[in-house]
Amino acid sequence: GRLFSPLAFTISFALLGSLILSLTLVPTLCTFFLKQEPMDHDPLHIRWLKQLYLVTLKPCVRRPWLVVLIALAALGGSLALVPRIGTEFLPALDEGSIAVQTFRIPSISLPQSLALQTEAEKLLKRFPEVIDVVSKTGRADIASDPMGVELSDVIVTLKPHEEWTTTKSKEELVEKMREALAELPGVASSFSQPIALRVDELVSGVKSAIGIKIFGEDLAVLKQRAEAVARVLGKVPGATDINVEKVSGLAYLEIEIDRDKIARYGINVADLPNVIAPTLRDTEASKVYEGLKVFGLAVRFPESARDDVETIREILIPSPGGALIPLGQLAKVTVSEGPAQISREMGQRRIVIECNVAGRDLGGFVAEAQVKIDAVVKLPAGYFITWGGQFENQQRAMKRFAIVVPITIAAIFLLLFSSFNSVKQAILIILNIPFALIGGIIALVVGEFNLSVSASVGFIALFGVAVLNGVVM
Repeated sequence: GRLFSPLAFTISFALLGSLILSLTLVPTLCTFFLKQEPMDHDPLHIRWLKQLYLVTLKPCVRRPWLVVLIALAALGGSLALVPRIGTEFLPALDEGSIAVQTFRIPSISLPQSLALQTEAEKLLKRFPEVIDVVSKTGRADIASDPMGVELSDVIVTLKPHEEWTTTKSKEELVEKMREALAELPGVASSFSQPIALRVDELVSGVKSAIGIKIFGEDLAVLKQRAEAVARVLGKVPGATDINVEKVSGLAYLEIEIDRDKIARYGINVADLPNVIAPTLRDTEASKVYEGLKVFGLAVRFPESARDDVETIREILIPSPGGALIPLGQLAKVTVSEGPAQISREMGQRRIVIECNVAGRDLGGFVAEAQVKIDAVVKLPAGYFITWGGQFENQQRAMKRFAIVVPITIAAIFLLLFSSFNSVKQAILIILNIPFALIGGIIALVVGEFNLSVSASVGFIALFGVAVLNGVVM
C-alpha cells in the first residue's frame, strides 16, 4: 500500500480524465473526422488493413479447432516456462548511490569506533567512482530504531556511470568495495542502497534482503544456532553480506564475594555494594547551594580508574573493628564477557541473521537455503525459525494476490453478465485472460526478469486490457 497507492491514484485520475474526454471531446471530434461513408470510399490504408485482416481471419474461421489447439499449445508452452521465472519482492532500482552498514564488536569505545570508521571511509574514497562518503555512527536509543556506537551507516555518493573507470557495473564496484573493507580487522559490512535500506527497515525491521530470526530462551543456544545458520548460508550460491546479530561480547565487571572471608572480618554482605557502587557510578554525596539553587554533588573514580581491575581490587572496605580491608581480599574481581543486547519479539528472545542476495532470484535462494538449514541445523524443543525481510513481504503480497485476483475476476464476470445478459458471452470474454498470460510470461523469460509485486500488478493491468479487447470484439 505504501509503495503502490500513488500509482493506483494516478491511474484512477487518468481513467477519470479519459472518461470525461470520451463523453465530451471525442464525440465532437468524431463528427468532424469520422464521416459515415460507403466502404468503397474508405481511405487506402484502411482498405489495406481490412483486407489483411480478412486474409488472416478466414482460414481461422474455416479451421476453428486447429486455432484452438495452437492457442492451447502456446498457453501450455508458456506455463511450462514458469519454473524458470524467479521471484522477488520488488525489482532492484539503481538509486545512483550506495548505502553501507559497518559492524564492529559491541564492547568497542566511541573513539575506537570512529577511528575504524574513518579508515573505512578512506578505503571507500580511494575508488575514483566515489564523490563523497558520509558516515553516521550510533543513533538515539528510540524504541523504533536503536543503534549503538559499534554500528555505522555510510552513504557513498557515486559519479555518473559514464565517468566510471575502475568497473563497468555497480555489482562489480560493490564487490571491490566489499573486498577493500574486508581488510579492516574486526569490521563486517553490508551493502544496500539508501532508499531500499530504509524501506526494508521500516516495512520488516530487517536491514537486509533476508532476515532469519531464531526464537528461544537461552542466549548461548541462540548464538550457537545462529552461527551454524550463518555457516550454512555461506555455502548457498548467491549469499552475500552475511551478518549475525551481536548478542554477546560486552565486558562486564564481576565481583564475587567470598562469604567466609567477610564473615571472618565481621562485615555484612549487604554493606559491600554501598561502598563499591559510589566509586563506580554517579551517587549523590552532598549538595551545593548557590543562592536559591541547589545542585547535587556526585563523587566517583575517574574513568581510567573505573576501567582498571587492580584499582577496583584496592578499594578499602571498613570493618566493624575499624580496619580497612582491600576489596581484593574479600571478593574475586574479574572482567568477563556478557550479553551486548537482548532482543525480544512476540514476547520471546530472538537473534537475527541478516543476508543479501546477489546474482539470483530471492525466492529460489530462500527455497534452497531453507532445505539446507533444515537438514543441518537442529533446534531444541521450544526454539523455532522464521524468515523475514523482503522474502516475508513477497510471500505476504503473493498470498494477498491469490485472494484478490480471483475475487476481481469474479466481479468482472458479474459485470460482463449484467452488461450482455448472457453467460456464454461473459465466459467467452473471460477466456481471454489465461491466453493473455502467454505474452507476459514470455516477456519475463526473455527479459530475464523475476516475478515481483510490480510484475504482478502489471499482469493485473494486462488482464484488464484483455477483457477490454474481448468486450470490443
